[in-house]
Amino acid sequence: MVTRLEPGDPDRIGRYRLLGQLGSGGMGRVLLGVGPDGRLVAIKQVHQHLVTEDDFLPRFRREVQTSAQVSGAFTAAVIDFDVESENPWLASVFVPGVPLDKAVKDFGPLTSDELHKLAIGLASALQAIHGVGLIHRDLKPANVILAEDGPRVIDFGIARAVEGKSELTHTGSIIGSPAFMSPEQAQSLPLTPASDMFSLGAVLAMAAGGSSPFAGSSLPHTLYNIVHTEPDLSGLSAEARELVSPCLSKDPQERPTPAQLLDFLGPLPPQHRPWSAQVHKMIGEQKTEMSALLADPEATQIVGADPEPVAGSQSVDAFEQRLQALVEIQRAGTLRRRRKKALIAASAVVVLIAGVLAGTALFGGSDDEPTEPGVNPLAALNLTKLRSIDLCAAVQDPLVSSLGEWTKAPSSAQWGSCAAQAGGYQFAFDIKRIEGYRDNGQRAAGVPVLEDVASGTDSCGRALLSAKTDPQFGIAVRVQGAPTDKVCGIADEAAAQLAHRLTEGPPQLPNIRRSLARHDPCTLVDSTVVKLNIGDHVRGAPDSLHTCKWISTGTITVSLERSKVLVPTEKPIPFDLGGGNIVFVDEAELGSPTCERRGQYRTIDSSDAEVVTVHVENPALTEHPEFRCLTAQTVLQNVMDNLPQVS
Repeated sequence: MVTRLEPGDPDRIGRYRLLGQLGSGGMGRVLLGVGPDGRLVAIKQVHQHLVTEDDFLPRFRREVQTSAQVSGAFTAAVIDFDVESENPWLASVFVPGVPLDKAVKDFGPLTSDELHKLAIGLASALQAIHGVGLIHRDLKPANVILAEDGPRVIDFGIARAVEGKSELTHTGSIIGSPAFMSPEQAQSLPLTPASDMFSLGAVLAMAAGGSSPFAGSSLPHTLYNIVHTEPDLSGLSAEARELVSPCLSKDPQERPTPAQLLDFLGPLPPQHRPWSAQVHKMIGEQKTEMSALLADPEATQIVGADPEPVAGSQSVDAFEQRLQALVEIQRAGTLRRRRKKALIAASAVVVLIAGVLAGTALFGGSDDEPTEPGVNPLAALNLTKLRSIDLCAAVQDPLVSSLGEWTKAPSSAQWGSCAAQAGGYQFAFDIKRIEGYRDNGQRAAGVPVLEDVASGTDSCGRALLSAKTDPQFGIAVRVQGAPTDKVCGIADEAAAQLAHRLTEGPPQLPNIRRSLARHDPCTLVDSTVVKLNIGDHVRGAPDSLHTCKWISTGTITVSLERSKVLVPTEKPIPFDLGGGNIVFVDEAELGSPTCERRGQYRTIDSSDAEVVTVHVENPALTEHPEFRCLTAQTVLQNVMDNLPQVS
């Protein structure tokens, strides 16, 4: 549940010592902290890009100050905030418990009695929130905590602060969680407290039936259901339908108020353990974990440690791995018997790092001696640095002396690749994933040289192993030509010469600071956009050096590439999906399982440009090409918005 702090994070915010990270979202990160009085707090720290918007801070200040006035047995109270700091934050009481969505996913729908208690808690929380003039705007299962003594509603009133000019409100993005928002919210209409009552009904329906009553195959499909179709309550009992149906009325005027719902539900019966045994067991384990963190301040300091990097040393990687191991053993039931052993291991690692930093001779060496054989000279070439390498510049001079000069000069069709010819042989150089390559112990200039075991008889492949990455990338060399009995020897010589050149300093692509080439496409799509348009808990993975792929019900690929200057093409068929979502398609896209949208980032010269391409493939939506193309359009807009502006 609690993950370690990021490198460079502070060890405290305000008067709260930080213990770890609880999660992140569209507005910011949520951190776990402890106050001087020993009370645990959840600190929401706002993303820096929101702070720079003209109207954000006044809105945030206003909403936080109002949120602090909310008090009630079923809300997690806001107890502290600072809107004037460089990274504004607010702190609310940390409530040990299980999010409703996780409880339903892991243990199934709630029983009739549990649903009754949940409904009373949510209605009471909304009554307190509405009582100070706030609208929650994002009531969803993840914002409902099943605590030991009943439900708690969190994150109330904060979504309002990001409305207006925030990037979260671009066309295709909506404040709130689609499956639980009201029809008026889905259409970007003005909201009243009745909007929260619709969300309450959707949350209760999910708790009773296991899924949202409006869930569709995509974001636009879900929004369409909310606005135009009746909820699917077929899996609910008659009692549950009677409870949620009035709340899910399309007309806000016909929905009950929190007070009316509480009157319908009647008094809360006496309760000792309101939830299932599995939920209470999970709450107990979480409380034990919190107690362990509080009882071991040294361990929490290690979790947030930010060791100094050591150029060209693998000891830092070992240090990070051991720190992660230490985090893992801070678990319930194992902390006491493992603490002594873990702290000894941590001390040993710290001593090792200190020795490296000081240049001490742990193995009898000194600063003047050559690099330790086990250290890879290319260990610093992480994915960011690999993206910036100009491969053609690195191989501009011939690599194999026996073949003479290049008969076809090195040329590149795309970043991270280069092709050339010499002595009747074709050379291909690529920075790519090398999971299929085998380490046979071969080294060149200290760099591991891996063998492509899948090479055919007419070619031979080698790869230089750079920094450890996930997935693993390297600099591949492939040689093809005749006579074939010499091709592997030529590949070995070419790889060895290239290794020597790269250890001396790899050349960078021209104008790299302004180029798309240096960007990681996986980080250019906001988590909120991924959640709304691709799927919850879906992570992007680098498919190649300059592409990222998300796989859910369909596949979405974002590619950064060099291309010819884009020529606008007409897409004459409009689809108005409501809520400001308009998409244009052409006839070819109507019958295709894919949709592609491209955006030009900057021009290189009169004919070439740097381009972002978003490709969406979802055969399940063949009858709804507008949904695929809206997803492509939304993701492309988000990527373009997140790229730095260039003149």
